[in-house]
Amino acid sequence: MNNNTEQITMDFIANRDIIKKTFKLESSYIYPVAANIFCAAGIRADENRLRECKSIIKKNAGFASYLKGTILPTFAAKLCVSDDPEAQFEKVMGMYAILKKYFSRSDYLALLSTLLAEKTTADKAEHIAARGRALYNMMKKEHPILTSSEDNIMAGFMAFSEKNDQQLIAETEKSFELLRKKFSDKNAVQTVSHILAMTDGAVEYKVGRLFSIFDMLTAAGHKYGKHYELSTLAAISIIEADEKMLVDTVIDIDNRLSVQKGYGALSLDKKTRLMHAAMLTANLYEDTDNTQAAVSASALAVIAAQEAALYATIIATTAASSAS
Repeated sequence: MNNNTEQITMDFIANRDIIKKTFKLESSYIYPVAANIFCAAGIRADENRLRECKSIIKKNAGFASYLKGTILPTFAAKLCVSDDPEAQFEKVMGMYAILKKYFSRSDYLALLSTLLAEKTTADKAEHIAARGRALYNMMKKEHPILTSSEDNIMAGFMAFSEKNDQQLIAETEKSFELLRKKFSDKNAVQTVSHILAMTDGAVEYKVGRLFSIFDMLTAAGHKYGKHYELSTLAAISIIEADEKMLVDTVIDIDNRLSVQKGYGALSLDKKTRLMHAAMLTANLYEDTDNTQAAVSASALAVIAAQEAALYATIIATTAASSAS
C-alpha cells in the first residue's frame, strides 16, 4: 500500500498544479476536487487537453450557465477523462436540460448533470430526475430548513437505489438521529445520512463504523473535522475493507500531503487536508461515485459559505459607510 499512497499523492499534487495553471483565480477548494477526478480515473492531467475541454465548455455552455461557473474546473476535468470530450459535453447538456425540469438551476444542479452523464443514459435520465425530485420533496418535508439546493446531488444519487423511496427516507432519518448524538452540524449530518442510506446493512452498523473510523483517526493524532468534511469520511466508511487498514491509509496520505505546497500554515487547514487524504484513500479501494459526489458537494458548500460571508461583509461595510 505504501507505494500506492506515495504514487497517488504525487499524482494528486501534479494534477492540482496543472489545473491551477489552467484555471487561475478559482477557489482553493475546487482545485483538489478537480485533481481527484484524474486520480480516480488513473490518468495524469494534460494541460493542453484540459485547455481544449475548457474551451468546449466556454464556447457552448450558453450565457451565464452554471456549467461554466464554479464547477468549471471539475467539469473540464471530467471531460478530459472521457473518451470523447465533445460527445460527453453534449450528454451533460442533455442531462442538465432534463434536470432543470425538476430542480432550480444552481451550481449543485450543474454538478449533478455531470455526475449523471457518467452513470446513466438519456432515456433513463427522465426517470432518475423525477425520482430524485420526489426524494428531495420527502427530504424537504422532514427537514424544511436544512434541505436546500446542495441536497439535489444526493437526491439524484439516491434515485439509483434499488430501495424504495420510503425505505430510503426512513433509513436517512434513523441515521440522522444516531449521527446527531456525536455531531452537531445538522447540514453535514444530513448529507452523511443520505450517503449511508444508499448502502446496504443495518443503520446502527453503518453509523457505528463511521464513529469507529472517526475515533481511530482522533486517537492517532489526526483529528477529523465535524462539518463539511464528514461526508467524505462517510464515503470511505462504506468501503468493504478493514477499518484499521482504511485509517492507516488515510494517515499515510495525510502525512505525505503535510509536506506538500498548499497544505502549510498559510494554506488549506489540517482538517481539509485530512479530508483530501480520505478522498484519495477511496481511489485505492473501489468505485468512487459516492466519494466524488460527496466531496464535490462539500467543496461547493464551502465556496457558497465563503461567498455568503463575503457578501455579508460587503453589505455591512456599505451600511456602515452610509451611516457615516
